[in-house]
Amino acid sequence: MLRTLEGLLPDALFAGTLAFLTELTAVSSPSGDAAGLHRMADLLGETLARRGMAPEVKEERGEGGAALPILLARGSGTARGHLLFVGHLDTVLPAAPPAVQGDRLLATGAIDMKGGFATLVGALDLLAHRGVEPPADLLLVAVPDEEVGGEISRRAVRTWGEKARAVWVLEPGEHAVEDGGETMVAGRRGMFNWRLDVRGRAAHSGVHYWDGRSALAAAARWCAAAQDLSEAGGGPTVNCGRLVAGDAGFVDGLATAYALLGSERQLNIVPDRAVAEGEGRFLRAAEGPALARQLGDLAADIAAFTGTEAAFTAGPAIPPVDPGGPQFAWCERAVALAAARGWRLEVETERGGISFPNFLPDPGRVPVLDGLGPAGGGMHTRAEWVDLRSLRRRIVLLADLLAADAGASRLL
Repeated sequence: MLRTLEGLLPDALFAGTLAFLTELTAVSSPSGDAAGLHRMADLLGETLARRGMAPEVKEERGEGGAALPILLARGSGTARGHLLFVGHLDTVLPAAPPAVQGDRLLATGAIDMKGGFATLVGALDLLAHRGVEPPADLLLVAVPDEEVGGEISRRAVRTWGEKARAVWVLEPGEHAVEDGGETMVAGRRGMFNWRLDVRGRAAHSGVHYWDGRSALAAAARWCAAAQDLSEAGGGPTVNCGRLVAGDAGFVDGLATAYALLGSERQLNIVPDRAVAEGEGRFLRAAEGPALARQLGDLAADIAAFTGTEAAFTAGPAIPPVDPGGPQFAWCERAVALAAARGWRLEVETERGGISFPNFLPDPGRVPVLDGLGPAGGGMHTRAEWVDLRSLRRRIVLLADLLAADAGASRLL
């Protein structure tokens, strides 16, 4: 059973944090809503300014040329480097009125990821209550377009991550399966997109069937074999996202030829054209190039076997965050700090979704603590909620981590 955090987090302090989160989630800031995103940036910046940080709201242009706000909030000592916090201002949906229901706050962005910003504010307040100074080199970068995979987000992580001594991510943790525990993230898979282009030989399937060379059959054989390269338990995975095949006129003119689907036309042609597209994901940097080579070799082998031509191409790789990287010791410390406060924290070693740390110039250079925000459910839906018990735990955990970091930094 989890013990309460009674005495560790004053009720008045938590009530203030909850009020702030409620105010944040009442601001409608869906991706692309420049006015709403500015309101979010201003509210968060003003709140951090009252806690001794120096906020600056800048505008940057992303996809389509839209000017959107990015918030930078600095501590007093960021001139030569920083402890980088990253988060995003945008939500998938416009805001609905927030409501407390028992131990839950039902609200848009409650966990993804306005709850993470509230956790940081609450942790700073708790440190002040303890009389402990946070690290002077703290830097928060809050971006406006993460939910749409925006260029501003990627550029900000690359830019500010280059001089970071550590990167702490305020995205949500998860509820653990057993015993009421929760998780944080130590590892994230990297990925690359791929494309397979197969050309065969068309033939009348009734009269000259054996003269044909089916691009569809070759591509299907490749897709099945490619997915069989996936390894459970942390190994690489291959997902075939789509396969389009038929005669060349159908595949190359799909925008208008889709009406053939469901009809009886052109079913008597051995398909001479196929295109498959998908992605490969991997947990360690060396696995990405190795997987791409395997897929390319497989294409060559199947083309030779089927008498077709197959061209495999892999796109640029997004690097993984290796769970055995420099954050390992800090993850162990976080687990120990949670245990000392009476609750169980588990470490996810291979969360599949791409997130901020994947866009660092070198994710293996600095300690990355991810999933520091509170747990809940219903992400990206009208039923999104944050667990208020989790919010309490995360405030205390983040305050403890910041205190430990500040103490370690003073020894450097």
